[in-house]
Parts: sequence; structure tokens; C-alpha cells
Amino acid sequence: MASLGRPIAQGGTAGARRQGLRLPAVNWWLVAAIAVFAIGAALPVLQSSATTSRGFDIRAVEQRQAELRGEIATLEAQIAAQSSLERVRQRAEAMGLRPSSEPIVVSVDVPGPEPARIPAEYLPEAVPTPERPDSWWRSLLKWLPLPE
Repeated sequence: MASLGRPIAQGGTAGARRQGLRLPAVNWWLVAAIAVFAIGAALPVLQSSATTSRGFDIRAVEQRQAELRGEIATLEAQIAAQSSLERVRQRAEAMGLRPSSEPIVVSVDVPGPEPARIPAEYLPEAVPTPERPDSWWRSLLKWLPLPE
């Protein structure tokens, strides 16, 4: 109770002040240097961790891409098997269809829309549109020996 009347000395904690010990002053430059060093040491570890994580993500995406390519190849094989001529013939026979004795032939003389969706060898040749005849005065100019 005797210490209540005495003022506390500047610096240090109350317990250290009672014993007469003085704590050293904090050097903020040293604290800042230690913080910069710690951050500099942690950055490569964090960067390596992020790179490893991205590598795993890329591998997972590549694996999924390979799976999808395999599924696409399987579906293409199924489509090819379903659209084979023999398969279509068997399906038609199962439905009760038979080859026609009198085939119907349809001829088309007009070219289809552009771009053509069938091979060009099966399309009729396009008839070139005739050019407009020259006017009378242009035909007269052709007779004159003018440079072109």
C-alpha cells in the first residue's frame, strides 16, 4: 500500500519498475527487417504451392478432355454402325419394307442454295447468266483505235 502514493517511473512494466529493472527499447528498424525477411522467405513457398495446385488442376482438365475425346470416338463409332447400309436394310426388312419394283426418278435442274451441302459432282452445272449487250455508243467506241 505504500506504493500507492508514489508515482510510477517512465518505461518498463509495473513489475519491472518495482524491482528497478529497465526493459530495453524496441528497435522498430529491426522489427521491420525481420518482417521483410519473413515475408520474403514465405513468398517462394506460397508461389510453389500455387504452381503445384494449378498443375493438378491442369492435369484434371487434360484427363477430362481425354475422357471426352474417348466418348466422342465411341459415339462416332456407334453412329457409323447405326448408319451402315446393312443395318438400314435389316431395319427396313424388320419394318416390312421391300425394294420397289418401279423406282421413281426425280430430276432437279436448279442448283441448290449456297453453300451446297452435297458434293458438287451431284449438282447440276449452273447456267451462266448472259451479259447485257453493249449500248450502241460503246459498240461505236470499240471501232475507234483508242488505248484501253
